Amino acid sequence: KWLSLKTDIFEVAKFRLKDRMEQFDAARVSGLQPDSGPLLFERALAIFQSQLQASELQPNTKAFYQMGVKLITRSWPEIKTKDVARITTDDVVAWLQGFVDSAVPYVPPRAKSAARNTTGASVTTLKCALGTLRQILDVAVLSKHLSKNPARQEAVILKMRKQKKKIRRERSKRRIEVNIPSREDFAKLVEMVRKAGVSDCRAAADFIEFIAYCGARKNEAINVQWRDIDFVVGAKPDIKFKGGAIHLRVTKSGESRSVPMFGNMRTLLERVKNERVQPKQTDPVLLVKEAQGFITSGCRKLGIPRFTTHGLRHYFGTTCLEQGVDAPTVAKWLGHSDNGALLLRTYTHVRPDHEKLMINKVDLAGPRDNPTPQ
Repeated sequence: KWLSLKTDIFEVAKFRLKDRMEQFDAARVSGLQPDSGPLLFERALAIFQSQLQASELQPNTKAFYQMGVKLITRSWPEIKTKDVARITTDDVVAWLQGFVDSAVPYVPPRAKSAARNTTGASVTTLKCALGTLRQILDVAVLSKHLSKNPARQEAVILKMRKQKKKIRRERSKRRIEVNIPSREDFAKLVEMVRKAGVSDCRAAADFIEFIAYCGARKNEAINVQWRDIDFVVGAKPDIKFKGGAIHLRVTKSGESRSVPMFGNMRTLLERVKNERVQPKQTDPVLLVKEAQGFITSGCRKLGIPRFTTHGLRHYFGTTCLEQGVDAPTVAKWLGHSDNGALLLRTYTHVRPDHEKLMINKVDLAGPRDNPTPQ
């Protein structure tokens, strides 16, 4: 197909040719022809979703964008039939404001009330919604239905910053200090749960000990199988911990990691394995997926402050720090990728017994020589 550039000047023709080629490249990517008439948002959304499915992005990333689509259509239902050319920066700013104002606090399944530390819309949720909107409107920019993406303008960026500060400020007001038990109270709790005399009490005690001895998140722990347990030093070439290791395949970040098998963990796992009848490599190590009820009941009977399953992860991190392990190493075991910055900001617990030990080590005057008698 021959197209005229409508000029006799060669330099002008070069610039027009470049613009025209960009239009046809965009048409190939978006599936739309240049100057094909109004583009409704739902059509741009359909193109984005088809491109998303055909892309080589990780499944978690695809799920992230699909969640963003749900958030947009739920909080801005009239956008579906809106011409993308009529979506302005002010519209996006107003939508961001309404998104936060209309957010409803999250109520966990089977719970009677919302979680105590929720404010409705989290920063991650806000990023997910705005990031997905930007990607969808990029389809319209590529097809020349928009000259610029209204969701990427300075006013939107500034509004996003204000909303993130607001969410974090509200969350900090609701944040509840994480309670962690002393080592003596932890031992008493485990013994009480193990001897509770009810169904799954022994499995619940194993669950509590496992998380406390490796610092895994709950979802990471329940997905550990016997094939992930390295009893023999160096059995797996990528694990070089002295004394063995636990390999966490299912993690929050999607990247597997290994945690050293300390003496308490080895004792626990060897006992559990001996109690099973020839467990398969793909069998789960833990037989229960939750033990919060046992923890709450045990804390009440012992008269100690209640703590959560996630508090066991804090127990592990705090104990490691108290015993002299450097922050970057503990952060690596916990699955943090910031070399210990989050660890030092979050795991600031000082247990009374450790505080007394540290007090006895402080000498502000420095060493003194004994005076020589005259």
